Amino acid sequence: MQFGSNWCVAQIGAPQDKLQGFIDYACGVVDCTAIQPGAPCFEPNNLVMHASFVLNQEYRRTGSCNLDIGVITVNNPCNFFFPLPHFLLS
Repeated sequence: MQFGSNWCVAQIGAPQDKLQGFIDYACGVVDCTAIQPGAPCFEPNNLVMHASFVLNQEYRRTGSCNLDIGVITVNNPCNFFFPLPHFLLS
């Protein structure tokens, strides 16, 4: 499958428990070292950004974006900076 410049990232407003659950699941089957402390995609250290990275790792592995909590975009999740409401950053 050719992904080109498409990425799967977390939907703004996706339930935090679902994002965390996906991270917990996917980090068992994909490489999540890039979102560990000190790694290149750790900052910003928040659930939406880490879930975006992991969603994209799974998208690359399977060719499918979990559209319950994710969305296809042209933004690289490792560089996916945008203003987030404070409540999403916790």
